Amino acid sequence: MVSEQSAGYPGEEGTDEQTGSRALAVARDLRAASRRARRMREAIYLALIALSIAAAVLLGLFVIPPRYEAEARFAVRGSSPAMPAAGGGATGLLTTGANPAMGSGFVDGFAVNDFLKSRDCMLQLAKRVDLPRLLSPAGTSLAGGSQEALYKAYSQAVTVRFNLVEQENVVAVDAFSPDGSRRIAEALVSLAENFVQKMDEQGVRNALEVETARLHAAENQAIEAASAVAAWRGANRNVDPEAESTMVLQMIGQLENELSTAKIAYAKVKAFGNPDHPMLTPARMQVEALEDQLAAARQRLAGGSGSQANQLRSFTQLKNAQTFSDSNLAATRDAYQQALRETSRLRRYLTVIARPVAEDAASSPNLGMLALEGMLVGMLLAFALSLLLGSVRSGRRI
Repeated sequence: MVSEQSAGYPGEEGTDEQTGSRALAVARDLRAASRRARRMREAIYLALIALSIAAAVLLGLFVIPPRYEAEARFAVRGSSPAMPAAGGGATGLLTTGANPAMGSGFVDGFAVNDFLKSRDCMLQLAKRVDLPRLLSPAGTSLAGGSQEALYKAYSQAVTVRFNLVEQENVVAVDAFSPDGSRRIAEALVSLAENFVQKMDEQGVRNALEVETARLHAAENQAIEAASAVAAWRGANRNVDPEAESTMVLQMIGQLENELSTAKIAYAKVKAFGNPDHPMLTPARMQVEALEDQLAAARQRLAGGSGSQANQLRSFTQLKNAQTFSDSNLAATRDAYQQALRETSRLRRYLTVIARPVAEDAASSPNLGMLALEGMLVGMLLAFALSLLLGSVRSGRRI
């Protein structure tokens, strides 16, 4: 039995060794194939990433037209001196608003910023420079030719931002030539200056509108009063009724003195008791004549509608109205000058901090950024391809 068992086992052990060796060989082949497939996939992924980077760089070198940037900086200031804040530092400024010039800088700066981004600014700019040609890569004409296409190109080429701390506007222009960028930026600075000037003039007009209306009304009132006095003098043929009334009063006083003297003389002659006295009739006639003259003078001074008193009353009313209108005109002019002085302290002006100077080298496209973007795109494509291949292998296994 022992010999039979010992004779049968060696054959069986050889069979197991052969089977095990074949399994190891198959496993080694599978592992090798898996490594080759993994290396191939990695090579494909790397090639895909490299192709994406190369495509992005070639796109920047030969397809995307270069752009040249020109930057301008300016600020809107006011001639009003800064008043000290009631509190201290930034707290007083923010809580009380005690610095009107700084507040004006914020408001006016944002207004200019909005204007430079508007379609109105683009249309005004197009009248100064050949904007469609300067914003076209070929330098001939903008594709589309419509206002919407021009505004889209303008928005892409012009960047306007407002720095709150410095209170300055920064205008960056990216055109397809250095001269085009500089010309557009110079025109935008000029448009901003005109906008600030018009805004300042409009503000002055609005501030002086009430005072100007009052001044015109006072001037018209003074002219009407002077015209009324001149018309009265022409109608009554009397330049100065006050002087004439004074003259009549002096004449009445003189007549009263003469009448008193004549009455005394007449009483003396009459006292002789001689009705045939040669001086009696002349003395009586002199008294009667002086009484008639005195009555006529008094009638002239304070009689009917044509008397000196009536003329003096109407003339005095007109002169009082003229005096009041003249004094009102003088006060209104003083108020207008005061308002003009106060308004002049609030004048706005644009200060150019940096004139636009175009770059010598193109600022875009940025080849490094394009390469980075191409690498990211390639990694996304490689990741998508790996997911696709993984799903295919899973389907085969099932």
